[in-house]
Amino acid sequence: MAAALAGCTKPDKPQTVSGTIETDEVRLASRYGGRVEKIHAREGDPLKTGQIIIDLSAAELKARRASAEARLNELVAGPRVEEIAAAKADWESQQAQLTFAESERRRAEELFAEKTISISERDQSSSRAAVLEKNVLAAKSRYDLLLAGTRPERIAQARAELATIDAQLAEMQLAAPTNCVLEVLTVKIGDVLAPNQEAATLVLSDYIWVRVYVPETWLGHIKIAEPVTVRVDSFPGKDFKGEVQQIARSAEFTPRNVQTTAERVKQVYGVKVRLDARTDLRPGMAADVYFPDVPGRPKN
Repeated sequence: MAAALAGCTKPDKPQTVSGTIETDEVRLASRYGGRVEKIHAREGDPLKTGQIIIDLSAAELKARRASAEARLNELVAGPRVEEIAAAKADWESQQAQLTFAESERRRAEELFAEKTISISERDQSSSRAAVLEKNVLAAKSRYDLLLAGTRPERIAQARAELATIDAQLAEMQLAAPTNCVLEVLTVKIGDVLAPNQEAATLVLSDYIWVRVYVPETWLGHIKIAEPVTVRVDSFPGKDFKGEVQQIARSAEFTPRNVQTTAERVKQVYGVKVRLDARTDLRPGMAADVYFPDVPGRPKN
């Protein structure tokens, strides 16, 4: 009798759950905003990584960049040869005047010792020599500064200013961050975008997946990276390959605290199955996912 019953028992079948195919979306925007100048793509167009979608007007930024670049070049070049020569000539002139003033001061001291000149005349000569000595030091400092060139800190500051403007200019071109499809275009030529205002919605065509929910009792049979089979109504009888990418760590749709075994069976966990993007599957399609390692109940 037992052998007969065993012979009538059909083998276990893989369990199936249903879900909807999804994909990730990107909301494209500019951090600085601007007026829409050109649109290079239409809704539904496939896009490659880095492909320009929208150009924003950036005339004032280009002018600012030209000014900042000229300023940087000036700082990197340093003082002109003529400026250095003029500073050197000024220093040498001041030095010659100081030499003459020192000679006059010594002669005034001698004349004052002989009581030929007054004390005020002697002091005037000493004061003029002291002033010229300070002028010589100042002229020498200016000459040395010109010889040393521009301070590295000022050049670094100018480079940082230019990099900031370049970053703003880059935001004036909205490009595809990766291979994708332009799903929705929300602007027209002439529109003025505020900073961070959405301009387009992109669908990441290289990454599609389906999320399904399975009972707690299935978790012991499902593993990360496990291959599964996916079927959709649009292609009857055709199997698509998928791979378990994520298993939720917490239950959904039921209370967190359950008291009985029957209630625990009702808990479900989200499972994310990644699909091959090179197939004809599209977001929004209803899909059935077959888990081969989750046996069904044997039927007589």
